[in-house]
Amino acid sequence: MKKASSSGQVPLQRGLACLCCRKRKLKCDGQKPVCSSCIKMKRADECEYEDRRQKSRTQKLKEKLAMLEDRIKELEGTEQITSGDASSSNSGSPDTFDLGANTIGDVDQNQISLEHSWPAPTAGASSSSSSSSSLSLSGNPFASAMGITWADTDDTNGGGERMFDLSTFTGMSGSMFPDMPHWDPSTPLPFENKKILLEVFIAHRHQCWFFSDTTRLDILSKGDSLDGMPEAHPALMNALYLLACLFSRSPYFSELEPVFLTRALREITVALDNQDRLVDVVQASSLLAIYLYANSRILEGYCHSFSAARLAVGLGLHQIQYTDLAQPTTSSSSPADRSSPTGVMNLNATNAPSSIASSPPKNQSELRERISTFWQVFMVDRCWSVANGLPVALPDGEHHQGRIKTPWPDAALVGNISLFSARHMGLMDGYYLLHMLFDPSGNPVYMPSLKAKAAALYERTFRLSSSAQPNWAEFAATSNALQRFLSSLPLFLGFEPWRNQAPFIDVELLTIHTIANVCTIHMNKSNLEMENLQAANYVLSLIRQLGQTDYEWLDPLISACWTTVAKLYLQILSLSNSTSTSALPVFSVDQELDVLVNAMKTLSAFFPLAGQLTFFLFYWPFLIDGLGR
Repeated sequence: MKKASSSGQVPLQRGLACLCCRKRKLKCDGQKPVCSSCIKMKRADECEYEDRRQKSRTQKLKEKLAMLEDRIKELEGTEQITSGDASSSNSGSPDTFDLGANTIGDVDQNQISLEHSWPAPTAGASSSSSSSSSLSLSGNPFASAMGITWADTDDTNGGGERMFDLSTFTGMSGSMFPDMPHWDPSTPLPFENKKILLEVFIAHRHQCWFFSDTTRLDILSKGDSLDGMPEAHPALMNALYLLACLFSRSPYFSELEPVFLTRALREITVALDNQDRLVDVVQASSLLAIYLYANSRILEGYCHSFSAARLAVGLGLHQIQYTDLAQPTTSSSSPADRSSPTGVMNLNATNAPSSIASSPPKNQSELRERISTFWQVFMVDRCWSVANGLPVALPDGEHHQGRIKTPWPDAALVGNISLFSARHMGLMDGYYLLHMLFDPSGNPVYMPSLKAKAAALYERTFRLSSSAQPNWAEFAATSNALQRFLSSLPLFLGFEPWRNQAPFIDVELLTIHTIANVCTIHMNKSNLEMENLQAANYVLSLIRQLGQTDYEWLDPLISACWTTVAKLYLQILSLSNSTSTSALPVFSVDQELDVLVNAMKTLSAFFPLAGQLTFFLFYWPFLIDGLGR
C-alpha cells in the first residue's frame, strides 16, 4: 500500500506530472486542465500534459502511410491543375510513372549532390515540387505485402518534409504523336497506328532480346502482303504492340497498353487451347515477361517467363541440332543441296525431343526463327530470374533430356554456318558451357551471341557466389571462362559521331560490358578485392559516357546490374566506418554513388523498375530506420 504524504495526498505516478513542472523539477499535483503549481506561478498557458496513450509501431506505420497517401493525392491534384493537360492516361496503370509536361533537362551527372539523392537519417525540411512523380509499388510482392507507396515522407520528429524527388528526370514532353485519331478497341487497329507501333518496336527490339528476322514486320509496316510468308499469331502481334506502346513514351499509346496486354493474354490462352503456332506463343510470353519486369510487376513477369521456358522445352527448342550435309555435289542433287559448298553445315531439326506435338520447320528460315526464339527465352529466364533472386526455369543439364544442344545465335544463321560453329554447338551442362563460349576460329562477333553468352555467365557466377559451399573446380573454370570472355569483347568506343540519331553509342555493347563486369563482382562477392573495384569503376565509366538521349535505348536489365554495383559501393562505405584502411576514400565512393543514383533516377523515367530498385536500395532503409525510432 502506497504511503501518503504529510499533506494527505497520494504521490503521482512517474510521468503524470505536467510538462512544465517536470521541466523545472517542481512538485505537481496533476490536476487538470491546470495544476496548482502552474496556477500559483501564473503560467497556466504553459501547463500541458503528455499524452500517455502509447501507439504501437503498426499504428504509427498506418498513420504515416495514410499521411503519405494524402500527400500524394494533394500533389497529383496540384499537378493536374497547373499542367492543364488532359493526359491523365497513366492513372489506370498502377505500375507506370505519371510523366509531367516538362522535358528531361540536361543534367550533369557528376554535379548532383549525393545528399539530395536520398534522405539522410534525420531528414530536414525540403520543398516539394508539384511536378514530382509518384510510383505505386503494388506490382512488387514485397511492397504490396507491406502496403508501401512510393511518395514523400516527413521526418521522424514531425518537422519538415523530405521526398525522393524524381521530377528532374521524369518530366517528359507532350504527345509525340499529337495527330493520331481515336481508336475504338472493338475495331481493327488502323494502319497508321500499326505502322508506327511496328517501326517503334523494330527500333527498340534489342531491348527485348528479340533477334528474330523482322522481314514480315517490315512488310506489314509498309502495308504490303506477306506473299506466302507465315502470318504471325495474334498473341505475338499484340505483345509487339504492347512493348511498342511502352517504348513510344506517348500518352496516346500509353492508354492502349491495357488493351494490348489483355488481348495478348487472351490470344495466348486461345493458342494453347488450339495448339496453334506455339513458337509464336513462346515469343509472346517472353515479350510479356519483359514488359512486366520493366514495370516492376515481378511475379507476373516471372510467371510468363517460366511458362515460355517450359513451353520451349516441351517443343524441343532447347535441343535443335545440326546435320552434316557436306557431301560431294552430284547431278542428282537438288538445287538446295547444290547451293551448299563442300565442308559447310546446313541446319536441320534432327532428333529434337518434343513432349508437345508440333509440326517440324518447313524451311531454313523457320528453323532459324526457332533458334532465335529459344535464345530469347534463355536470356529472359537467366537474366531476369537472377535479377529478382528467383530460380531459373530452363534445365541446366541434370539429365540428358534437359541439356541445351541448340547452337548459339550466329550471324551465319542468315545463310549457312561454318564448319567449326556447327561442330561446337552447345551442351549447356557442366564445364562444356565454359569451353563453348568462344570461337577460336576468329569469326566476327555477333551481338545476340555475345548477349546469350553474357546471360549464361551472369546466371552461373551469381549461382556460384550464392552457394554456401561452391564447387571450387567449377568456380575456377567459371572464373577462367569469364576472363576469356572479357578479353574477347570488342572495345567500347563511347560516343560515335557518325550516328545521325539516338542512340549515339552502341547500347548493346555497353550492356554486354556491364553484365560481364557485374559477373566479376559476383565471383568476388565474399571479399572486397581490387578486381571488384576495377569492375565497378569500369561500369561507372560506361555510365558517364551516356547522354540524356541514350537512356531510353538501354536494356531494362541494366538497372539490376547498376544495383549490384551500388551495393558494392555501399558495402565499402559500411566497412570504411569500421576500419581505417579502405581501398577507396569515402568521398570517392560518394561521388560514384552520386553518378549511380542519378543514372537510376534518369532510367526510371522510362522503366519504373529502375525507380523501385533505387527506392529500396537507398530510400527504404532510411525510412525503416526513421519509423523504428
